[in-house]
Amino acid sequence: MSSGTFTISLDFELFWGVQANRELEEYQENLLGVYQAIPKILSLFKKYNIHATWATVGFLFHKDIDEIKKNTPKILPEYINQQVDPYCYLNALHSPYSKEFSKMHCASELISMIASEANQELATHTYSHFFTYESLKNPEAFSTDMKQAIEVALEKGYTLKSLVFPRNQVDVASLKNLELLEISAYRGNPNHWAYCDGDKPSKSLFLRLYRLFDTYVNISGHHTTIPILTKGVTELKASMMLRPYFSKLAYLEPLKINRIKKAMRYAAIHGQNFHLWWHPHNFGKNQEKNLKNLEEILLSFQKLQQDHNMLSLTMDEVKKHANR
Repeated sequence: MSSGTFTISLDFELFWGVQANRELEEYQENLLGVYQAIPKILSLFKKYNIHATWATVGFLFHKDIDEIKKNTPKILPEYINQQVDPYCYLNALHSPYSKEFSKMHCASELISMIASEANQELATHTYSHFFTYESLKNPEAFSTDMKQAIEVALEKGYTLKSLVFPRNQVDVASLKNLELLEISAYRGNPNHWAYCDGDKPSKSLFLRLYRLFDTYVNISGHHTTIPILTKGVTELKASMMLRPYFSKLAYLEPLKINRIKKAMRYAAIHGQNFHLWWHPHNFGKNQEKNLKNLEEILLSFQKLQQDHNMLSLTMDEVKKHANR
């Protein structure tokens, strides 16, 4: 590419992203904190003229749980492991639902807020936070799920062009269907053994520790790339996750941010894309610390923009920029 690019994608999922492995009560501070964090993130994006992609679980477009239930697809995945199945979870829920409970599962007002801001792309994170690495009874369910995500968004007035696979479980077999669904870009994984498979259900302790250490010290590379056209769809590989502030490792926070800033600089100088991602609920706690980290990164981008003409682009915009 003629100039380096900086892409931010956020995996917007609320409880659907952690339903398989967390209790609602223990995580509600993160989830409810999203309602303060997202306006503040958007404010920073506006301040630094940041273009970002919000990959949103389709359930969140609905106003309440009852509306989600009314819009259940005809073909469900029927995961062998029912603990990860959001439809089993939904079936176990009974109204009335409190306001706080609904806010942790639905986010139509936040979606409207994001869509109303300049340079923000709404994308899909599948309809039901679909796990492509799990064993399921209905292989055709992924295509059904994606169609439902697109249709529900359209009914609300939004067109989705980009996809982020939940837990970065990129399903190669499904890529051929994305073009038919008019999805033109997706987030891929870095070309490195520690990241290329996303989050497997059987992820080892060694892999977890490697990724944690790599957050602070560059042992796997910068992971800056040039977009790739694959099966008619543009793959924009992830570079790094912006891990949330962790008090027990607070003394390492400067290392984490410097690791990101060095990779951004490499992308700017070499005309490549640096793709940063995280979840809004990561900022639900320790908001001041997390927002401070984000602003430091955005200040670094601003300097790279001035010195190297680095561009801030959404996933859809990077695809268009690369294919000019």
